[in-house]
Amino acid sequence: MFVLLSLGLLEGTHGHLPANDSRINKSAQALARQLAPKPPASKATPAGVVSEKARMIKIIEILENSSRTSGPQPESLLRTAFRFRSDTADFEKLMVTSTALNAWREAHARGLFDEQGRFRDRITLGRGEGNRCQFELIVPSAIYPEGSNQLANIRLIPIEHARKSEDAPLTNREMAHHRQLAKMMEEKENRKELLAFEKGAPEFDRPKTNSLGQDEKTSLALWKGEVEAAGDAADQMPVIRVIGKMSGTPSHQTKERWKTTTHLANLSGHPTEVEVDVYLIGVTDEKRDHYLMSKTTHTVKLRQNENISVDSFSRAENSYKGKADDHDEVPKKERKRTRVRCRGFVAIVRHGSKVAAFTGSDRMMERYGDPTERDSPLGSLPQF
Repeated sequence: MFVLLSLGLLEGTHGHLPANDSRINKSAQALARQLAPKPPASKATPAGVVSEKARMIKIIEILENSSRTSGPQPESLLRTAFRFRSDTADFEKLMVTSTALNAWREAHARGLFDEQGRFRDRITLGRGEGNRCQFELIVPSAIYPEGSNQLANIRLIPIEHARKSEDAPLTNREMAHHRQLAKMMEEKENRKELLAFEKGAPEFDRPKTNSLGQDEKTSLALWKGEVEAAGDAADQMPVIRVIGKMSGTPSHQTKERWKTTTHLANLSGHPTEVEVDVYLIGVTDEKRDHYLMSKTTHTVKLRQNENISVDSFSRAENSYKGKADDHDEVPKKERKRTRVRCRGFVAIVRHGSKVAAFTGSDRMMERYGDPTERDSPLGSLPQF
């Protein structure tokens, strides 16, 4: 009875993203890959500018495709995509959202997309029909080289309105954007230092700590003290709240892996030790069969009312493709068109041999982890 009560506490607490193979998330994850943040450029290079222009084209093509196929509107799709980018600070999200939407609206209004939704630079609608548009930096690299590789510094304008020279004086609006870029870069640097500090980077001469600022040795000593004080109660089935989310998609930042973050809270009146099994589930491109991408087990010691987060990763994205295509019997000449897909995750919290809590990225994944579901395929999924 106590186990069922523990499981019941999970209702309404998942806070996860929608199903990863839903129509929304296919577009959102594709968009999220293009939105990966970059550190400020150490110096302006033509290649850096060209790269950002190419990224912006891919972004607005995804937005256009979603708009014209009754998918999420661009504003909504960008919000969803950024939910997959835990590596991007809030102010940068705002600035990139603004520049991406401005570029898409300009391109959409001037008819710069062909019938397949591909970007073309020739205007086909309204004023200036037949003329061309181009991408340029809002604040030129000669003035602010750090911003020469940032999506937040790209705009789309008709060629006749383009900047005449790199050293042309900035308008009031461009000067304001320059200040915002500087603020964004400062936020990037602060975020980088904070993450390094939390991870106990050598330059800070500080050991890695938990959410309470305690290092591993101190945290373990406190947990042992609580266990001793609790006596036999520490062995009882705990009440655990578990919430999970997909927190990363394949990118340079994640080393081309999917990432999920599982948040655990001990709601019991005593300390406990549990094991958390996190399963990342893939789905094949053709047959839509599910398979196990990875299983990660974390041993977690929780004091009374303590919260802990653990991260789990798949292998690199391209490591699954061959076996997935073999499973789907895709001819070799057609394999370039298939892609690797992550269906979602399952997280199961175990206390000894019993399940204390579980969650998943959607209802189907939750059922995979539910110990009362006799037909759950979790233990029999093929592993690629």
